[in-house]
Amino acid sequence: MIRNYFKIAWRKLRKNKVYFFINILGLSIALTVSFLLLLWVYDEYKMDKFHANNDQLYQVKRTVPLEKGILDVYETVPYQLLRTAKEQIPEIESYIVLGRSFDDNLRVNNVDFRAAGTFTNADFFKSFSFPILQGDISRLDNKPEAIAISESLALKVWGENWKRKAIGNPIQILEIGNFTVEAVYKDFPKNSSIQNDFYYSFNGYLKKNDWMLEWGNRGMQGAFLLQKGTDANKVAAKVQTLFQANIEGEQKEGSFLQKFSDSYLYGKYDEKAEVAGGRIEYVRIFMIAAIFLLLISCINFVNLSTAYATKRAGEIGVRKVNGAGKKTLAQQFLTETALVTLISFIIAYVLAWMLLPAVNQFVGKTLDIGITQPIVWLSILVVFTLTTLLSGAYPAVVISSFKTIDALKGKTQEKRNTISFRKGLVVLQFGLAILLMVAAIIVKLQVQYINEKDLGIAKNHIVSTHQDEKLTEKYEALRNELVASEAVEDVTLAGPFPLDIGASTSGVSWPGKAKEQQNIEFSLLWTASNFPDVFEIALDKGRYYPVGSKDTVNIVINQKAVDIMGLSNPVGKTIEVWGTQRKIIGVLKDFHNRSLYEAIQPSIFFLDPTDAGTMFIKLKADGTKRGLAHIHSTFEKILPDTPLHLDFVDEEYAKKYKSETLTSVLTYYFAFVSILVSCLGLFGLATFIAKQRTKEIGIRKVLGASVSGITTLISVDFLKLVGLAILIASPIAYYLMSGWLEGFAYRIEISWWVFLSTAALTIFIAFLTIGFQAVKAAMTEPVKSLRSE
Repeated sequence: MIRNYFKIAWRKLRKNKVYFFINILGLSIALTVSFLLLLWVYDEYKMDKFHANNDQLYQVKRTVPLEKGILDVYETVPYQLLRTAKEQIPEIESYIVLGRSFDDNLRVNNVDFRAAGTFTNADFFKSFSFPILQGDISRLDNKPEAIAISESLALKVWGENWKRKAIGNPIQILEIGNFTVEAVYKDFPKNSSIQNDFYYSFNGYLKKNDWMLEWGNRGMQGAFLLQKGTDANKVAAKVQTLFQANIEGEQKEGSFLQKFSDSYLYGKYDEKAEVAGGRIEYVRIFMIAAIFLLLISCINFVNLSTAYATKRAGEIGVRKVNGAGKKTLAQQFLTETALVTLISFIIAYVLAWMLLPAVNQFVGKTLDIGITQPIVWLSILVVFTLTTLLSGAYPAVVISSFKTIDALKGKTQEKRNTISFRKGLVVLQFGLAILLMVAAIIVKLQVQYINEKDLGIAKNHIVSTHQDEKLTEKYEALRNELVASEAVEDVTLAGPFPLDIGASTSGVSWPGKAKEQQNIEFSLLWTASNFPDVFEIALDKGRYYPVGSKDTVNIVINQKAVDIMGLSNPVGKTIEVWGTQRKIIGVLKDFHNRSLYEAIQPSIFFLDPTDAGTMFIKLKADGTKRGLAHIHSTFEKILPDTPLHLDFVDEEYAKKYKSETLTSVLTYYFAFVSILVSCLGLFGLATFIAKQRTKEIGIRKVLGASVSGITTLISVDFLKLVGLAILIASPIAYYLMSGWLEGFAYRIEISWWVFLSTAALTIFIAFLTIGFQAVKAAMTEPVKSLRSE
């Protein structure tokens, strides 16, 4: 029986080639995009969930009370909180130190390597599922000079013989010190948000930086491994009580626990420190876009199937006379639908497989569509089943409901509700396409705004390199040699990264400071005296630190800090920073020192070039290539033993908005594909309607109707539906995109022209699609149309 169903289905599909081709093409395109998106979404969802102790691992985060009851969230806490909580709370099995990752230069046998790493404790490897291939990881706690490295780094350093050479051999981290390899761990899987090639002993770091033992230092990231069966909420309450009992101030900071595997997707918080989004928003956007595409392609199938159903009236009548019931007819049509879907799935799989390398390069992942991922295949099976049912259920009901006598006489006509339903689906599919088009334009404009916005600070034509001890010693010689080139404009020192200042403190006091301002965090930047000149930051009041001075008694702040302090004439006023009186000598104009998701932060600028952390070299706009060559030759001359690694400031800034840029490009692709698939369906319907009205068109031509008049007659009904879709989708798109933009502290305003241009483009494309068939029908000779009359 099933074989017979498929045989008949194949014959029917071959007979209606246009119907068959449009459905196959539209569904294949939609499924190809959906396959690729499904892989990306699956990869995002499984991030960090592979750990055996996944349900017991929780990251510790800190809440800072601000004005008006607002809570700010930080990922850093005091190291003492981690250690003391482990000692005093029995439900905590171990604590894990999560140092900030950084790129550094490693040296082995006078050969330099560039790798990313940080410090940690042995419980990091014991709690997370990062297998140790060789050595004893416990020595990371017992030996201050111990270091663990990845398998790939060991292979890079010692080649295929690393298993005999790695353990016990020395490695120098040029900016930190000398270490001995005590363990080699397996490379972290791609679905780990943590990716480092080396970890050195935290205890060794702690011995050199005992200020980490102070409760007032909140610069450590950490996590807890809880005992099995532990209530995380109860542990979180105990940790907060412990934290608040050991810190000063009336406005107490707090803490909370977030499941470690949730941190990757849920990293944005509202004013009450509750999860309000994060990367999950982009996952949802793409999931919705994929569903939209599948709906649009399914709508094409339903519309064309119900439209062509009247042409099968004779077939249905004969089947019913021969005893076929509604169930049999419905099964036959669902088989046809399944066959179309199956062919589309095969084509889509091949296309997705071919496109996957390019997609991986674009999204920066290693997605795989192989047979080794059962959950992906299970998802594909679910999509196949739903697509078949969505596409075939309604047309099957319509076809199986034809009356036998009418079907045999060929008098079957579509019911009014069937026609209305089809029109509604056309409105729906174009509405979905318009939503995607509006979203694509708005996301593109916001990303463009981010890239082009006047940040109040220069970022173009500036390169940076890390400032180590040797660079500090030779700084003046380096600077003099660099600025001697016509391609180099100036050189300065500053740190942290000025466009994303990570260092901050609440230890600032001023006359009239209110109780609710106790925990306001001030961003901190250590600079050389020419920092504002290199980064083109305007001076608002007073002056910056003079060249050649070693000023440790004065201070420079920004406009935001002045506003918060409520100082009408700030220059000459005295404030207190970490208990030391400092006189304000200058105020810099505000520049964006954090992400555009956040407001500009109040900032304090210290004169401390020795410990700034980064050298910034500003190149002439027309001399980038010559400037880079000069920088490399200068370092080879003055610091021949120090490997040079340069980063462009504008590229580092752009990395912060990688997700937004990716979303912008993908949304454009989605919009293009959705309007393409929608127009395929419209083309098929226009073809059917033109054939259905062939005799009417012939009569009208005999009576003197023009080609343009007939074209308008056929097109206007479809264009009315497209217009209705525009009217319905535009306010919905405005609401949804306004919500997305609210996540940015600095954002574009949604302009009327976005909707006008989307509407005009949609109508134009739809008219071209319909007009082709309409003109073709209108130009047919009347004698051919009326030959049977």
